[in-house]
Formats: sequence, C-alpha cells, structure tokens
Amino acid sequence: MFIPKVLLVNDDPASLLALASLLTERDGYEVITARSGEEALRKVLTNDFAVILLDVSMPSMDGFETAEAIHSHPRSSAVPIIFVTAHYADEMNRLKGYQRGAVDYLFTPIIPQILQTKVAVFVELAKKNLQLQHQKQEFEQLNLDLKEQRKQDLEHINERRLAEEALRQSQEELRQLASYQERIKEDERKRIAREIHDELGQNLLALRIDIAMLHARTGATHPKLNKKVHSVLDHIDSTMKAMRAIINNLRPTVLDLGLNAAIEWQVKEFQRRTSIACALMMPEAELVMDDGRATALFRILQESLNNVFRHARATKATITLTHTGSRLYMSVADNGVGIFPGCRRKANSFGLVGIKERVSTLGGDFEIDTGEEAGTTLTVSIPLDDTAGNAANQFTLAEGMSTEFNRRASDGAEGAKPARKRGQTAKRKREAEAVKLDASKFNEMT
Repeated sequence: MFIPKVLLVNDDPASLLALASLLTERDGYEVITARSGEEALRKVLTNDFAVILLDVSMPSMDGFETAEAIHSHPRSSAVPIIFVTAHYADEMNRLKGYQRGAVDYLFTPIIPQILQTKVAVFVELAKKNLQLQHQKQEFEQLNLDLKEQRKQDLEHINERRLAEEALRQSQEELRQLASYQERIKEDERKRIAREIHDELGQNLLALRIDIAMLHARTGATHPKLNKKVHSVLDHIDSTMKAMRAIINNLRPTVLDLGLNAAIEWQVKEFQRRTSIACALMMPEAELVMDDGRATALFRILQESLNNVFRHARATKATITLTHTGSRLYMSVADNGVGIFPGCRRKANSFGLVGIKERVSTLGGDFEIDTGEEAGTTLTVSIPLDDTAGNAANQFTLAEGMSTEFNRRASDGAEGAKPARKRGQTAKRKREAEAVKLDASKFNEMT
C-alpha cells in the first residue's frame, strides 16, 4: 500500500520537533526529518515525497540553494516545496523563494490548522498523481494488449478469409469437374447407345430377316427345323427387346425428337413400370433448348421420379412444366409421406445432391417443399439461354481426348439446329440404311 511521505528540513532541533509534532498526529502519511540541506538532498535521492517543508536560514546550504538543487534533479523536479521561516519575512525573500520553485512561503509562528490543511492537500494530490500513474500504466498495457489482440485477430481473419477463398475455389473447381464428368458421361452414353443401335441393332435386324426367311421356307419341308428356327426367332426378339432397353437406359432415343416427347415418354414409362398415377401438365409449344440443358432436365426428372418410387410411398405424382420469360420451371409433386427431418442426406445417398449440383451447374434454383404425411414438391428453375450457368463450359478439356470427342467438337456448328429436326434427320437416315441392308440380304437369300 502506498504511504505518502513528507520531508521536514530545519537545522534547529526545537523547530524541527515542533513541526514534526504538528504533522505526526495526522494519519495518512509518513514524516521524515533532515537537519541540513545536504541531508535533505540525500533523502530526496532515495525517497519520493508528497511535499517538502524547507527552512530558509540554514548553515552551509540555505533553503534557496537546497530548493534549487532539489528541483534540478529529474527525480524530484516536480516535488512541491513550502518555505517556513522566522527571519526572512520580507517581500524580497518571498519573491526569491517563489523564483526557486516554492509553492508557498510561510512565516512563523504558524497556525497548526493551516499547515496541516496545506500538507493534507499535497498528500492527497500525491495520492491522486500516483493513482493516475497507475491508471496510465494500466491503460498503456491495455492498449498494448489490444494492439496485440487486434494483430492476432487480423491474422486470424486473413487466414480465415484465405481458407474460405481456397474452399470456395476448391468447391467451384469440384463443381466444374463434376459438371465436366457428367457431360463426358452423357456424351459417352450417347456414343455407346448409337453404336449399339447402328452396329448391333442393324446386325440383329439382318439376322432376324434371314432367320425369318429360313423359317418361312422350312415350314412345310422341315417341321422340326422350322420349330427350332421359331425358337431362335424368339431369342432374337428377346435380344432386340433387351437391346432397346439398354439403349433407353443409356440415352433414350426419344430425346432426339425433342424435350416434350422425351418427358411424355418418361412419364408414361414411369407410370407403366410403377403403377403410380401420373399427371403431366406442360405447354403445347415445343420447348427448344440446347442438348446439354435438355439432357440435364430429363435426368433431373428421372431422378425425381425414382425418388418418388423409392421413398415417397405415393399413389400419385404430378409433373408440371411452365416457362416465364427466359426461365423454365419444372415441379414434381407427390402425395407421399414427405421427407422426415434428418433424412435429406443419408449416407451413400446422392439423389438430391445430384439434382442440386445439376441445377447449380445450369445456373438455376432448387427448392423442396415437404412435410410429414404432406407429400413432397420438388421445384427447379433453369434459364433457357446460355447467359447463366455456363461455369461448367469454362472447364478446360484435358489434352489427349479421344478422336470421337474431338470429332463432335468440330461438328459443333450443327448444334444450332433444333433438337427435334436433327433427331428426325438422323432417324430417317438410319431407317434408309436399314431398308437398303434388308433388301440386299433378301436378294441374296432368293
């Protein structure tokens, strides 16, 4: 605990004792005495004083010289000095005392109450000064702590910002990579489906024509062979049916006839396969968009209907397509059990995640409205043009792609044609080639 100190300097023992007796009766400070100016200087060098009561008339070093020496030292330069004298009571000495830095100049005899009050004021002032110094030190330390904390916070914020930026960039790259892989997968499905249809399909058709002609010629002459040939025909029909199912699973050929026809076929096929009643509402006008968007929307419809069949336990589904301005809206609603809380993202279940990523890639929006025993409505909206959702196209194709993909890239000028017209042209071409092949086979047999 800090106790202020008061220094009494007087060469007269009786006067020093009298002053000390007046002040030691007071609480709150400590009184220290000195018999000369030299002793006073030694005590000032080792102690901090609230006030110094200094006699003017002293041998060797008088009060004026002592006061000047005290104020010349940095440690005691601000210590208040009160001169107490009985001999130098004129105005000239008073002025000289004030010039030496005194705060007061008292003449004896001294009124005890006045002296005690003056000393008490300086003692209290010393306490306040010390308190202010402590507060200043605390504030300085607090300021340093705040600066250090602010520096650490800025570093943490910068690190977090960099981490978030890296995470966003990584997520964007992953999204673009997923979109790129999905596009490549769709292209590969399309290529495989075409090759199966054009190569295996034509060969099976030619084989069936040959077997059918053999079946017709052996009906009367070779009954047993005819029966075996009939069985072979059934196997060929089953194979062709399985081949069509594989082609439809890879990429429904109905997509080449346009998005409207593909959606109608998918809804009817889903209703036939699951016995879930379906209502389809869409505009009569053909929905014209690029092949990538049409395929993505068709896959979203497929996945949504599969979710209805697997999880909803519904008896009815309603599919609605509308377009407003430059956006297309599609909703798939069911009357099932809804999505329970916490079940939207199960382990190894990526149906809704896949739909969300497809829609995000196209620059669209994805919403789910559901409730327990209240059914589920899935709504997606995508732009009809390429001004939004083209992030996937910014993903650079890797070097060394197959010549099939390069060929399709070079043929990109044909993509400006409507999907339906392009599909009909390709279909007529394949039918003409099939008829030509069948005719040649028939001529060889006959």
